[in-house]
Amino acid sequence: MPFQAPEEGVLLPPYRVLDLTGPEGVFCGKLLADYGADVVKVEPPSGDATRQRAPFVGDEPGPERSAYFLFYNTNKRSVTLDLTTAQGQDLFKKLAASADVVLESFPVGHMKSLGLDFDTLKQDNPGLVMASITPFGQTGPWKDYKSTDLISLAASGFMQITGDPDGPPLRQGNEQSHFPGSQYAAAAVLGALFYRDMQGGPGQHVDVSMQEAMITYYTDAHPALAWQQRQENVTRVGTNSTLVIPLGAYPSKDGWISAGIITPREWENLSQWMYEVTGNEEILSDDYKGGNQDRAPHNDIITALVIDFTTRFTSEELFHQGQERNLVFIPVNTVPDLLADPQLEASNFWFEIDHAEAGKMRYPLGVFDSEEVSPNTKPAPHLGQDNGAILGGELGLSETDLASLRSQGVI
Repeated sequence: MPFQAPEEGVLLPPYRVLDLTGPEGVFCGKLLADYGADVVKVEPPSGDATRQRAPFVGDEPGPERSAYFLFYNTNKRSVTLDLTTAQGQDLFKKLAASADVVLESFPVGHMKSLGLDFDTLKQDNPGLVMASITPFGQTGPWKDYKSTDLISLAASGFMQITGDPDGPPLRQGNEQSHFPGSQYAAAAVLGALFYRDMQGGPGQHVDVSMQEAMITYYTDAHPALAWQQRQENVTRVGTNSTLVIPLGAYPSKDGWISAGIITPREWENLSQWMYEVTGNEEILSDDYKGGNQDRAPHNDIITALVIDFTTRFTSEELFHQGQERNLVFIPVNTVPDLLADPQLEASNFWFEIDHAEAGKMRYPLGVFDSEEVSPNTKPAPHLGQDNGAILGGELGLSETDLASLRSQGVI
C-alpha cells in the first residue's frame, strides 16, 4: 500500500498487516495494532486455536471468552480463510497483493507448501514485508526442529541462569520465550517499512529465531562475554546475587520485599536501621562495611540478619520507610497489587475495554503513552467479524459469494 501519514493521535500509519501467527508471534501483531496499524487476524473458519485457551471470562468456555485471545488481539480485525484450500489461498494472495506486512509463525517450509511464501507473494507485491518467527530461524541444521517454550529457554541457555544454586535449571513462569521474538519482529518490520517507504528500498523477508532473540535477553553482564574472558560458566544464584550483597527477595509479614544495596552509603543506612529495629550488633561489624565483595564471604549471615529484620514489617512499611532512607525497597507485587498500583494508574497503564460478549475489563496497554499519542483501545475481534468489510468490501465478493464460501468451509 502507498505510504499514508498516521492519523492524529496515532503512532503508526495504517499499514495493512496480515497476521497468521500462533502464540509464538501473536504479540508482534498486538504491538503494531495497539499503535495504529490495521492488523487483520487471518483465522481458520473454526477460529484461531487460542480462542479455546483457558482461562475463560466467567469460567464459561467459548470462542469470544478466552482471556488469552482477548488480550493478545486487541485492536485487530478478523477474517476467516481456510488456507489449505485453493480458494482460500487465492483469496489470501489477493489480500497480500495490497498488504504491507505478513506475519507468520508456521514451521519452516509450511508457507511454501501452501504457495504463500515470500518469494511467491512478492511477485504481485514487491514492497511486501514478511516476518517469520520460528524456533531456530529459516536456515541451519535445527531449522526443522520442533520446539516449545521450555525448549526455547533451554536452547538459548537462559535456563542455566534461572533457579537456585543447588537446584536444577528452571523454566521461567508463563511463556517468556514468545516475547523477545515478537518484539524483535515488530522492530524489524518497522525498520523494513522505513527502508521501503523512506529510502525507496524493496520489501524484505524478516527471519526471526526465537532462540537467538532469547539469548539477547540475558543479564547486562552477558554470560557469553564472561566465558570468553574467564572461561567460567555462569551459575544460578536464585533471587540473590553474587555481586550485590544483600540483593534479592526477602519475606515480610504479609508477602515479599525486593531489596538491593549497592553503595557504602546505602549499607550504612540499612545496617543502622536494622540495628535500631533488632538490636543485633552483628550487623554493625566492620567486616561488612567495605564494598559488596567484602560482604560476599558473609552472604549467608547477612541474609539471615536481613530476613530477621524484614519479617518484622509489612511489605508496604518496608517500601515506604526504605524509600525515606534512600534505600531501594519495593514489594514483590501480586496481580491485585498491580491493578491497584497508584503509579500504574497515574501513568495510564491500564485501559478499560468493553467487549460485546466478555464485558468490561482492564487491559495493560499503556507501555507507550504521551499527550499526543495513546494506544488504541478496541476489543479483540469476534471470529470473522470483518469478512464482509474486507473480503466483500475490498475484494469485491458479493453476499452470494460469501455465502457460498461459507457453506464450503472456505471462510
